[in-house]
Amino acid sequence: MIRFDSVRRGTIGLALLLLASADAQAAKFAGSFMADGGGARALGMGSAFVAVANDASATFWNPAGLLDVPGRQLLIMHSERFGDLIDRDFGSYVHPLGGAEGAESAFAVSVIHLALDDIPFTDGLVDELDTDGDGVLGANEAAQILDPLYFDQIKFETDRELALMVSYARRFDDWQLGGNVKLIRQSVGDFSSFGIGVDLGALRRDWWRSLDVGVKLQDATSTYLSWDTGRNETIAPVLVPGVSYDWTFPAWRLGVEAAGALEIHFDGRGNSVDQFGYQEWGSFFEDVSSNLFLGLETTFSERAHLRFGSHGGFDSEELTFGAGIELGQFRVDYARAGDVLDIDENTHRVSLSVDF
Repeated sequence: MIRFDSVRRGTIGLALLLLASADAQAAKFAGSFMADGGGARALGMGSAFVAVANDASATFWNPAGLLDVPGRQLLIMHSERFGDLIDRDFGSYVHPLGGAEGAESAFAVSVIHLALDDIPFTDGLVDELDTDGDGVLGANEAAQILDPLYFDQIKFETDRELALMVSYARRFDDWQLGGNVKLIRQSVGDFSSFGIGVDLGALRRDWWRSLDVGVKLQDATSTYLSWDTGRNETIAPVLVPGVSYDWTFPAWRLGVEAAGALEIHFDGRGNSVDQFGYQEWGSFFEDVSSNLFLGLETTFSERAHLRFGSHGGFDSEELTFGAGIELGQFRVDYARAGDVLDIDENTHRVSLSVDF
């Protein structure tokens, strides 16, 4: 008898498996479990957080922002992506390092963990499904996997992916600079990989009035993942510039912050994956693509927050929203993202942070 819950989970897993069958395509999505970083606040603002980055989730969004964390802070987050298909957790601890007039540097450690159950291992079954022998599985051919003749031959495994990041930030006059060293471990069934990478970030607060400017160079030197099968994957650098601007209305005890960020890829993903492609600009731009993130946060009485965002588009599934409440040294945040896989399942994220 077919396990329909496994079919549901395995459909996504099979899609990932088929992507991995092409080296060039797989390289574009290597390490994708780290995308969207951590913290419900950032997701609620559409991930337009590179110039905001002033809580413990800054370790991912922009490590230079660690200097704006008000003190020692611990943040933990749990996210269920696409319903309960993918469990993803994030934890971060920030420790400011002294200074007579506030922190001149800061240190942080954070962890990202993702688990996806029921990944199908076909062990040569792809060749049987390729009925026309062209070496490529079409939609109708892949659909045969639900036939008990083929389905019963599948072995289901768990995909576990883990990243450990050690971060440091320091102030240089009006600029804040920071960086991460990250260790990456992935395992699927009996196979595993290891990689190491570096992220760099910079921030300038109040560059003009209340305008903050930030930039992150993710995987600055390219990040290499080495599998014990002999296969190697490369995570290409991603450049993320961004801005934020805030207004305060003391009479209403209201604060508003608007933010934007542009995530720029250089690995030939094109506009079939990303929001914008630039192939028509000439051969120099043929591998360049980008996503625009926009976010808005409103704060009431410095305690309650409402957030809205656009995560790479303006269709309903690309819009995000969130809310948060501060209770003394504790803060709870929630965010919801849309059904980008069109499977009638949304992404929900909850985070808790504590200052001490």
